[in-house]
Amino acid sequence: MNEYKRNQKYVKKGLIILTFIFSLFFASCGVEQNKFDKNTWNDMDDIMYANRESMISDLIANHLRKGMTYKEVVELLGKPQNYANIKSNTIGYEIMVDYGWNIDPVKGKTLYIEFTNDSKVNDFKLDEWTH
Repeated sequence: MNEYKRNQKYVKKGLIILTFIFSLFFASCGVEQNKFDKNTWNDMDDIMYANRESMISDLIANHLRKGMTYKEVVELLGKPQNYANIKSNTIGYEIMVDYGWNIDPVKGKTLYIEFTNDSKVNDFKLDEWTH
């Protein structure tokens, strides 16, 4: 019986170590997060924005705020993309688009910024979509 209990201890320790290793592996698989940099926000890598996805968390947490004027937002982020299907007083910035193995997009992220009638930021949200 003692040998059985000793083996169980080793199995439990092994499982704990494996769980820890897999957790570290999966934690490192996400998108690297960088500080927002106005100078590289609009850099493109072929047809995609090279830095936006890694900067979006810092942008939302520390730079974009309610009450900013339309002019301040455009000075910070550049000219927005105008989408036909967004509501009035709202602008959008493409963050990421994944085309998979096709020419049609399969998923993506878009930052939407809604303005009041006097052109001040009322709200903003990061929209993740899939097709």
